[in-house]
Order: sequence, then C-alpha cells, then structure tokens
Amino acid sequence: MAEKNEVSRITIEIPKVEHQKLKARAAILGKSMKEMVLEMIEITEECLYSNHCPNKKTLKSIKNIEKGKNLTEIKNIKDLKKKFGL
Repeated sequence: MAEKNEVSRITIEIPKVEHQKLKARAAILGKSMKEMVLEMIEITEECLYSNHCPNKKTLKSIKNIEKGKNLTEIKNIKDLKKKFGL
C-alpha cells in the first residue's frame, strides 16, 4: 500500500498552445499547473462515477462564454423575459 505522501512524476507532451492555455488559466486562478491537472482528474472521476457530466451543448456554451462569443446583453429582468420569451 502506498504511503499518503508518496508522489510520482509524470512527463507528457502537449501542443505548445495547450500548454500556454493551461499556464495562463492557472495564473489567472492563482494556482499551479499541477493543481489544475489534479483538479481535472478529480472532476473527471466525479463525472464518471456520478453521471454529473456537462453535455456537448453546455461545454460549447462554456467555451463561448470564456471567449466572449454569442453572448446576450440583458439590461434588466423585463429585458430578460422579452429576449427569452418568458
């Protein structure tokens, strides 16, 4: 059985642009790249075992939000209801 503080080193090759994205997101969030990778492992495990995974439409929406694309500007609750037919 492995000890609690035992660690292992990994080396992976990823496209430079993806490395830059990971590094930038980590910096924005005030985390290390290691912390980001470990969080993704945890999220992936949770998704696999609990079936709480975002679908393709949700993932696309998240990417659009991050890029500032296809956003709808809402001025107030009345405007929200009008724009979304509520």
